Amino acid sequence: MTEKIKAIIWDLDGTLIDFKINSIEARRKAIKILRSYGIPKKQLSIRKSILENVKHSRLIFKENGVSSEEIQKMINEVNKAVIRVEHKAALKASLTKGIEKVLEFIQNNMIKQAIFTYNTHENAVLSLQTTNIEKYFELIVGRDDVNNLKPHPDHLKTICERLNVEFNDIIVIGDTDTDIEAALNIGSYCIALKTDIPKFIRRNAFEKANKIIDAKEIPNALIKAIKEFI
Repeated sequence: MTEKIKAIIWDLDGTLIDFKINSIEARRKAIKILRSYGIPKKQLSIRKSILENVKHSRLIFKENGVSSEEIQKMINEVNKAVIRVEHKAALKASLTKGIEKVLEFIQNNMIKQAIFTYNTHENAVLSLQTTNIEKYFELIVGRDDVNNLKPHPDHLKTICERLNVEFNDIIVIGDTDTDIEAALNIGSYCIALKTDIPKFIRRNAFEKANKIIDAKEIPNALIKAIKEFI
């Protein structure tokens, strides 16, 4: 299929670990803050990610002539509230069943491993330490490490540059459309993991992934899929 893969880039929450975050609580806290800044209730949705709600609120503010300082103040307040929720979750993180065998297989084949995540760098590291798998990764790139997050190409581009690998040298593994779209946006290979997630989270891009693996088939099916690339 390709020359030997040089790196595998993992999503964190839902893929490597069960983050145990109360995503609904986090979204509600974010929406409460956005509404306190004057964003109409009808312009916000619990079904949208926090990033989507914040992005939409930023546009509304700009259209209404709100200063960039006030917009940044709003974003900072939302970020602090979400970080607190994430921190609690990181302390309770648990490992996806069978995933460490996959990590060991990759490491034994001298393939680099990295993580790209919506979590902050600090909370991502804390989750890895909690689950005792930090040792497998050369690089962690969180939302505070880049200006443009996945599926924007910059998130993966940053990792590729720092690992000194090309886009077609990597496999991206994740459990949401965002992960798969990120890989597709730079022409990388990708493996989609079918996990139990809320129904409102879309997975339209899964059909474009190179492989789709049911999480219940980890580690064997995932290792088998990776072998086809190496």
